[in-house]
Amino acid sequence: YMRSLSPTPIENPEQRLDSILVLLLLREGYITIEQLSQEFLVSTSLIKNDLKRLNLKLEYTDLYLERRAHYGIQIIGSIQEKQKNLLKLFSKGNGKLKEFYNQFINNNQIEKIRSTVENVLNKYKLEINLVELKELTLQLTIFYIKGSIRKEHRQNKLVESKESKELITEQIIQEVFSELQYFIDDEEKDYLASFIKRKTKSKEYEIDSSQKNKLQQIIHYFFEEVDKKYSTKFLEDKEFFNLLYLHVASLIERVKREQNLKNPILDQISQQYPTVFNLAIQLSKILEKEYQIKISQDEIGFIGTHIAVPFEKSKEKSFSQKYKIAIVCSSGGGSAYLIKLRLKEIFPNAKLRNFSLLDKEDVVKFSPDLIFSIADLSFEVNAPVILIKEILDELDYLKIKESVRFVDDFGKVANPQQYFLSLFNKNHFTCITENGEYKSIIYTMAQKVVDLGDSGVSYPRDVWERESFLSTIYTNGVTIPHPIEMTGNKNLISVALIQSDIEHEGRKPTIIFMISLIKGNLELHKQISKYISDIMLSESTVNYLRQSQSYEEFMYKLKNSLRG
Repeated sequence: YMRSLSPTPIENPEQRLDSILVLLLLREGYITIEQLSQEFLVSTSLIKNDLKRLNLKLEYTDLYLERRAHYGIQIIGSIQEKQKNLLKLFSKGNGKLKEFYNQFINNNQIEKIRSTVENVLNKYKLEINLVELKELTLQLTIFYIKGSIRKEHRQNKLVESKESKELITEQIIQEVFSELQYFIDDEEKDYLASFIKRKTKSKEYEIDSSQKNKLQQIIHYFFEEVDKKYSTKFLEDKEFFNLLYLHVASLIERVKREQNLKNPILDQISQQYPTVFNLAIQLSKILEKEYQIKISQDEIGFIGTHIAVPFEKSKEKSFSQKYKIAIVCSSGGGSAYLIKLRLKEIFPNAKLRNFSLLDKEDVVKFSPDLIFSIADLSFEVNAPVILIKEILDELDYLKIKESVRFVDDFGKVANPQQYFLSLFNKNHFTCITENGEYKSIIYTMAQKVVDLGDSGVSYPRDVWERESFLSTIYTNGVTIPHPIEMTGNKNLISVALIQSDIEHEGRKPTIIFMISLIKGNLELHKQISKYISDIMLSESTVNYLRQSQSYEEFMYKLKNSLRG
């Protein structure tokens, strides 16, 4: 059997260690040191040393090496731990696993696995998200490789294998594996059945009328309070309410059955929709108390995706409500007409009119809801003003929407970028040059906000409570901590440049942007997070800012970075 395998490329010691683990995980029975030596083209002494290192690597897992004189070595442990390690090695691109993959799997087989899973789940009215579907496909692929190796090596069926009690699992195995189904053992079938149960949810979950009324009342009361507090209109969106109710009803049942779904966009929701994620946390806390359950971070993120929909719809709707827009240019010529055409794309239902910088009386008489101008106006007018360039490109087109969202909340904010920069303050800036605990740094920063009278006394506790649900340390270590609910006396951003080696939950913060806002500023929080998110995408920009030695240097660099 060993000789039948194609020669393995020379690997470095770490890669070889992983490949030995793959070989032991994929094949059953004992394998000798001499066979391993021939397979990996190294001496038996190196293989012995590798096996010692592998023993240490497996020390904190549910796997161990079993040695038997005159037989060799085999790996012992649960199917769960074996699959976990194989999935991890596959994601690392291990050469030995890739070799087996190329030997037994082709594109048609992968497509057959994927389509079979989708068809069977649809037949039984089950849903699965993209990440879980990919993982299930990979699980089945690995079992297919195992079955192929068994068939090739043994040339006989697993006579002890019996049909799975789970119809879904049995149908997938029959259709995906065909004759190889007889080379999949009972433990593997049970593992697949358990995995499918945990990673899927029913499309037709039903709840009895009394429980239905109770849950609907909980959700209705929650958003009734939200609408009062933040002047939002969640409850006006009946489609949102019904979809959220169905999702939460299904969620409660999943949690009770200990089903765990992976949310592929958890960090993105937390980062790009911080206020939405905060609302999802608050609703989850109510549900946990009422139903005596524990809702995971991933499930909180799924609730957040539902809440984000009406949040975005309301903002888009506000664009169509601006029906009179003045465009103030140096003249009423060709460039003004071009601007008008571009703005018509954003405000298709609006009444747009061009004016020159000298048309003061005409602008006032027009009584616009919104003004776009190429320069600061020399006269007062009762409408928010957004500064633009005389020739708009695609980037300007996107920034206009952002600016409109700012003026919706703050009236005369002519330049959102300038407003963002105005939120920083020298009193709330520090450089951390010594090692310390992340939690202590967060508490110290938050307490200073309280001490200077810029937020309520619960701010430090509220910030850490939010942080405990899901870390806000994101890409390149940029960190955006904030409280679950804003209670600020003013809008501000505190900054800490981490110039030492600090780690929290496997992540290393580099720059901390701690947000404190006046209650109700939902859109401002989102826009601030967007600016900071743009900064974090560039590692060189983050390092450039992080190396600042003073507040003045940091602000100078920040302004330059925002200009691009």
